[in-house]
Amino acid sequence: MSRHQRINDRDWVSASGMALALLLGVALPAGLASARTDTAPDAAPPPAFSTVVGVDLPHTDGFGLLPKPPAFSQEDSDRLFAEGKRTCDGPCVTPFGTVLGVADGAEGRSNCVSTCIRPEYSFLDRTSGAVSVHADDPKQENLRYIGVTYQCVEYARKWWMKNLDITFGSVDSANEILYLTEGKNLETQQPFPLARSINGAARRPPRRGDLVVYYPDRADPEWRHGHAAVVVAVDLNQGYVALAEENYDNQPWQNPQAFARQIRLFEVGGRYTLLDVPPTANRNPEGGRIAGWLYPLTGR
Repeated sequence: MSRHQRINDRDWVSASGMALALLLGVALPAGLASARTDTAPDAAPPPAFSTVVGVDLPHTDGFGLLPKPPAFSQEDSDRLFAEGKRTCDGPCVTPFGTVLGVADGAEGRSNCVSTCIRPEYSFLDRTSGAVSVHADDPKQENLRYIGVTYQCVEYARKWWMKNLDITFGSVDSANEILYLTEGKNLETQQPFPLARSINGAARRPPRRGDLVVYYPDRADPEWRHGHAAVVVAVDLNQGYVALAEENYDNQPWQNPQAFARQIRLFEVGGRYTLLDVPPTANRNPEGGRIAGWLYPLTGR
């Protein structure tokens, strides 16, 4: 069984642009990443800066965030891209593009298997809300770039864009989302600050609309780039968080009209921990390590 997102998001290639083999190193074009500040009322007030060992970023709730792994070399990027294209030939867990579920108007579709990389890109029509897929830049003013189809980063952007009218910029791997410090307003293109809570040390629990981000494991092809998912529901009393996502296991969602799956949430001494384990289980051999959750900073 395959699992989740594993491609950098610097993945837009124009019709006259670089060769597709350079996909893993191409930067997001100017103007395609954008966002809005006033649509996340459940975000917490600004937490204090982290002062304990770990990566020190502004607006960090908790401590102990590990440094980002070094970037892949161009040679490794080319090799991984070629390997990813081959895995798209199957066998697939579910056929590529199959709708697995929908949360708040954002469809989650199958990526065949978690290591598959297809050089196709999704765009949001801000007038109609429709999502379309293109091999090249359609160069239409009403279309906003989302990401590589159907990767976890693409789903995270798509949910934010459709529901909060905000987005975030380019990342090389899904795990790098947690290190971002700014988002953008889709309407005004103005930046706004992002905050993060560090798993296990956070005093702010996950909230609807947060992006749960997983650490990468370079030794495991299916976790090489980590993973990202959207929080669509939280039950603090029962201790679970419901996630919507693409490219975790490419299976039909547990609740096709609401969420892909649920994971366990613990509060100990006023600090919160998410575990990649279903509420009804005590283990998940195929799961990953959650780094924390990212959200728009409001209430400044």
